[in-house]
Amino acid sequence: MMESPKFKLVAITTVAVSMKAFYEGQFEAFNRAGFETFAICAEDSEVSNFLPPETKFIPVNFTRLVTPLKDIKLLWQLVGIFRKYNFDIVQYSTPKAALLGAIASFYTRVPIRIYLLWGLYYEGQHGVKRAILKFFEKVICFFSTRILPDSREMISYIQQQGVTKGAKCGMIYNGSACAIDTEEFEPVKWSQSGEQLKSKLGIPKDGIVIGLFCRLTGDKGVNEMMTAFQRISQERPNVYLLVVGREEQKDRLPSGTMDVINNHHRVFRLGWQETLLPCYAALDIFCLPSYREGFPQSLIEAQAMGVAVVTTNIVGARETIVNNQTGLLVEPKNSQTLYAALKKLLDNSQLRKEFAKNGRERVVKMFGRKEFLQAMVTHHLNLLKN
Repeated sequence: MMESPKFKLVAITTVAVSMKAFYEGQFEAFNRAGFETFAICAEDSEVSNFLPPETKFIPVNFTRLVTPLKDIKLLWQLVGIFRKYNFDIVQYSTPKAALLGAIASFYTRVPIRIYLLWGLYYEGQHGVKRAILKFFEKVICFFSTRILPDSREMISYIQQQGVTKGAKCGMIYNGSACAIDTEEFEPVKWSQSGEQLKSKLGIPKDGIVIGLFCRLTGDKGVNEMMTAFQRISQERPNVYLLVVGREEQKDRLPSGTMDVINNHHRVFRLGWQETLLPCYAALDIFCLPSYREGFPQSLIEAQAMGVAVVTTNIVGARETIVNNQTGLLVEPKNSQTLYAALKKLLDNSQLRKEFAKNGRERVVKMFGRKEFLQAMVTHHLNLLKN
């Protein structure tokens, strides 16, 4: 008896770091469900370390920079790949990979084209650049058969913005890009690693540690964070800041901000970290003062690790917390309100503990990875049936 052919699914991101961060467990789940899986992103030596052996990696020379002539060549390269493998499902995310992937998959008549929408890049931009980037979002959505934002609020928001119509939209489980392995993100399990990290950095036991883990760009609110921290550090000699993340070629931080990050004696710049778990375990407060987000993974990771959080009152980010129960919301691009929220938590250790407990319980209840992955596989199988 002949074996039924497997459905072919390919996932596309611009760079490998996005796939590693937001696809954890997905390829394995689809492989177990009988799919033949493929991954496309820029060439990276680390890809083989996180893709399962059953998943075929196809490198494409993506870059996050604006390179029109090169991008046209990449588009035709994708067309050739799609024709060769005859995929049943293409799912794409991150701006450039989504735009080129949507056009190429439509052109080659891939039946199911899914846009995993993890945020709107045009948010935080202005003028002509904003208009162009918004147009690209409309193009991606037009060529997609299904749009899966990672937050519930984003569904109504993109309709209000005129980006797409609601009939194409849905959300997997309770949102997020890949949910949380709550057994791995367990505060007690990593507490000793957190203490070891603090000791290694020379942070005293009574030190209070704030964390900023993100791309070091302006739209992540890094400028406001450093302004607020400078003020806090002058008032409180026992407060420290851990900064984890890379600089990027676009949206670079001004020299003044980078000077504080690199030279302030109570700021520890740890660079890129393979795992963030010991870093989360060293924190008392996690802060992400971003201008735009989809559904920030770092915020639910921090709460899973029993850390009180501060973030901005923007689409996506505000959905990750319950204001005044698991964390605090502040206005974006406002270092004064950010300072006030951080000071409130710094001044009240009991409030930090309460937020930490509530946040952990909420993440375990709503954002478990096993449930999320099962919902994702079921969703895709239903699309194929229909």
